[in-house]
Parts: sequence; C-alpha cells; structure tokens
Amino acid sequence: MTTKKLRLEDLENNVPLPEILQAEWAKDQVLQLFTDLAEGAHVQHVQLKTAATDATVTLATAKAAFAADEAYAIQVRYVFEDEMWCDTIMPGNPTTRIIRNRVS
Repeated sequence: MTTKKLRLEDLENNVPLPEILQAEWAKDQVLQLFTDLAEGAHVQHVQLKTAATDATVTLATAKAAFAADEAYAIQVRYVFEDEMWCDTIMPGNPTTRIIRNRVS
C-alpha cells in the first residue's frame, strides 16, 4: 500500500477526492463493528488513544477499551473486499462518531 498526498495540482486536474463517510452509532452498533472487522476484514493496524496511552494495539484490546469507556479515539486500518479502509472511532455519549474513508 502506498499513500499519496493530495496536492493543489490534483484539484486543478480534477483528481477525485477520497471517499469519506460519517455516521453516529449507538454503543451496541460500534461493538458489532469490532466483531464484524474481526470476522470479515484483514485488519492492518489499530491505534488506541486513552488517558494513559496512545499506542498500537490489537483489535480485541481496542474493543475492550471502548466497551469499558476508556477509549478517547480508535483508528482501524483494514482491507475489506480488496479495498483499504480507515475507520476513526470517536466515542461519545449517547452516540459515537465514525469517520470512514477509503484509502487508495
């Protein structure tokens, strides 16, 4: 995987922007997302930010931190159906914001 930075020249040449989706989910939906990722995606990287740390962790550790209301933010990079995705999970009350973008 290579990551290409967007340049002003790209915008001038009408290079398409990456797909970005946003949603607000209930806690049970986010917990199901962790299960779905574990069962159906190839997880590449998980970054967890809590009051105590900002570190690379397993998906299971991130799920446990989210379930215990310890996570400030979680980022998950994964491959699903031959596409690379990045989900940023920002826990809140009563809903959690999910920002998903396709990584080219």
